[in-house]
Amino acid sequence: MALVPLTIRMLLVAASVFTSVADVIFTEEDANLSTPEIILKYGYNSEIHNIETQDGYIIELHRVRSSPVYGPANPYKLPVLLMHGLMGSSADWILMGPEESLPYLLSDQGHDVWLGNARGNRYSRNHTHLSPDGREFWDFTFHEIGLYDLPVMVDHVLAQTGQPQLHYVGHSQGTTMFFVLNALRPEYNRKFRLMHALAPAVFLTHLQNPFLRFLAQHETAALQFVNFFGIFEVKPYQEDINRLAKALCPDFYSRALCLDAMHTMTGNKYHHMSQLGFPMLLRHLPAGCSLKQVAHFGQAVTSGHFRPYDYGAEENRRRYTGSAVPPDYDLTKVTAPVVIFYGLADQLTHPTDVRQLAGRLPNLVALNQLPNATFNHMDFLLAGDAKDALYDSIIGNVEQA
Repeated sequence: MALVPLTIRMLLVAASVFTSVADVIFTEEDANLSTPEIILKYGYNSEIHNIETQDGYIIELHRVRSSPVYGPANPYKLPVLLMHGLMGSSADWILMGPEESLPYLLSDQGHDVWLGNARGNRYSRNHTHLSPDGREFWDFTFHEIGLYDLPVMVDHVLAQTGQPQLHYVGHSQGTTMFFVLNALRPEYNRKFRLMHALAPAVFLTHLQNPFLRFLAQHETAALQFVNFFGIFEVKPYQEDINRLAKALCPDFYSRALCLDAMHTMTGNKYHHMSQLGFPMLLRHLPAGCSLKQVAHFGQAVTSGHFRPYDYGAEENRRRYTGSAVPPDYDLTKVTAPVVIFYGLADQLTHPTDVRQLAGRLPNLVALNQLPNATFNHMDFLLAGDAKDALYDSIIGNVEQA
């Protein structure tokens, strides 16, 4: 029985590291530090803020308040809130170090930078009365993250900075929650000066990754199977995973068997990963999430819709005012200005699906295709040319808006 959760964990770890990545500059010391500790190590001022959602989850925000280059953030500049993707955390944004990672670059321009953490990841595993050891804690998807987590983060950032608006940068699921919030609570649109959507995960019909498509097609059976064994979450990185990886692949780059296994499960080649890259990613990915959350994305793949969780016809009628299927999120209500960036080689958020989203938005400012034809889903965070190809444009938009 013990092998079942371990096997599932290894598959999900592999699924979360699904792209070619650039050399990372982490040291072994960095791998053992939290996001705030890493930020402080490189001379930036770091703060931890804990806030409570309407349904009782305790969300942790990480703030970069000053830069060794610029000094304290300029109080007249709008703050910037960044949100990670599925199974990720605030650490995703700083994996490339102080000269290449977007939060540091924004701080160097004098912005007050905030890194969010969705419920269920390693930094947001607390609740006013529910325990993460129980099933009820994990009864959520990206719907609740958008409806409850994001608005309390936005309100907290604005209250702390005294600003009426903020800039928002979301990657993958970080975009999903933005569209959920503003479709369901359109009064929040006015609080966003500009939304930067990196690899937006909204319509997923053309997902090409064979391993993840297989999981999506069998999401109901897979969820029931793991729930039977009392598994309701993808746990954050644990030391046993690192020990197993080192035992199986002591020299990851030179072990063709290990590489082939990763390629089979993720469908991508790791052309640019350094020897340190694999253990660093394992230290921070996965950062934890609900398995129901993963299943919800699976439903988006097979249904072709952007809508709340599908519980089956009978339960849907009870939850969704008599409808046998969940109602689609109304994207016409998302009136905040949106800039989209997408990659041609992204096997998760396919360009066709991204263009479908772009066609539904009433206030699309720009639809930007990344120039590198091999730019993939995690390259938005980890590519060696991310600064030149992407971050400089984001910073320019933030400075001008």
